[in-house]
Amino acid sequence: KLWYQRRVRGNHRYWSEQNKQYLALKEELLDEIESLECEDEIERIMGEFYRTYLLSNKTNFNSYTSQWRGHNLKLLYLSGRAKGSRIVRTVRNTFKRSNRVG
Repeated sequence: KLWYQRRVRGNHRYWSEQNKQYLALKEELLDEIESLECEDEIERIMGEFYRTYLLSNKTNFNSYTSQWRGHNLKLLYLSGRAKGSRIVRTVRNTFKRSNRVG
């Protein structure tokens, strides 16, 4: 459970930082284009900004996604191990009780 909580906090920190960077860049761009009146031009510029942002962060996002998948696999392993331990403990306790009674 502690490992999972650390992963969730790390995930939150990562995306908070990504969002902060993205919003700062977007705000800069909006300040630059606020005088434009042509909706099509604004839409084109914003689309280009978003595409460029994603492409420039592709390696970082892919690396993070790979790490996150690895963490999820480890979480599945740890969950399975904990469940297995509970099953073994339940079976042992059942046999201990049945040996005392019989």
